[in-house]
Amino acid sequence: MIKCIVCDLDGTLIKSDDTLEEKTFHTLKGCIDNGIEFIIATGRDINMVVDFLDRYHFNCDLILNNGAQYCNRNQTINEIYPMDNQAFINVASILNDHGYLLAIHTNQGKYSLVDSDEFWDYHMKLLLHSYGSPLPQKTFTTREGYLRDFHYEKEPKDIIDKGLQVLKIDARHLDAYSVKGVKEQLNNDALDISSSYEDNIEITSYLSNKGKLLEKVILEKGYKKDEIAVFGDGENDSYMLKSFHYSFAPKNAGNAAKNAATYNLSLTSEEGAVYEGIEILKDLHLI
Repeated sequence: MIKCIVCDLDGTLIKSDDTLEEKTFHTLKGCIDNGIEFIIATGRDINMVVDFLDRYHFNCDLILNNGAQYCNRNQTINEIYPMDNQAFINVASILNDHGYLLAIHTNQGKYSLVDSDEFWDYHMKLLLHSYGSPLPQKTFTTREGYLRDFHYEKEPKDIIDKGLQVLKIDARHLDAYSVKGVKEQLNNDALDISSSYEDNIEITSYLSNKGKLLEKVILEKGYKKDEIAVFGDGENDSYMLKSFHYSFAPKNAGNAAKNAATYNLSLTSEEGAVYEGIEILKDLHLI
């Protein structure tokens, strides 16, 4: 029987406006009410998740920053797996020199190597380039939400000199063609580099990812692997999807996720992919 459901957020559980498809919400809440634990496993940091948690009154454990952090809603539990300091300085310098916008997630907020105005202007250009106008109103598209706990430092070394621990780098660029080959320059045995395209690169410590951290979490909770159902759509979900038998990729998932998952769903995140996965589990008499 399934005792725990673990979901990625963007492209998996939530729609593009950060809302839950209605039947998915009711089905998931029903599972929780019946004693099944719910865990979010996302590339986001805590500041990008709290609005969603508050909106739907979820009080669940969180795997954040692609597995670099495990915490609960109020962070009375908080385990982190930071990057090697020198590895961070090296890759951040390379990416910055190539014109990437860096969101550097630390144990004390989000940092960048440009000030808040420049950071926000570039962020909006990236969003408009990807999604067009008008943009949905959500944490990522409001200055107040996206710059929550934002800080500026001029050089990567300055962040380390402040005693901060770097959990994740989100590196984005407007022109994928101009940065072709940059990913190969970042190769570092101390880092886990996840990217479908070179204009969007996510970097964490090699010590942890969503799947590795989930394996530790369920061991501590006393769950068996066949009591876990996992959902994800991206390359950063692949290890988690291939590590658990009851794994699901929505219709809109990338090839890496689809190849890793046991079940490829017929619905997208917009249409209720997680609902479809839960229905499959019910048909298997696992819920």
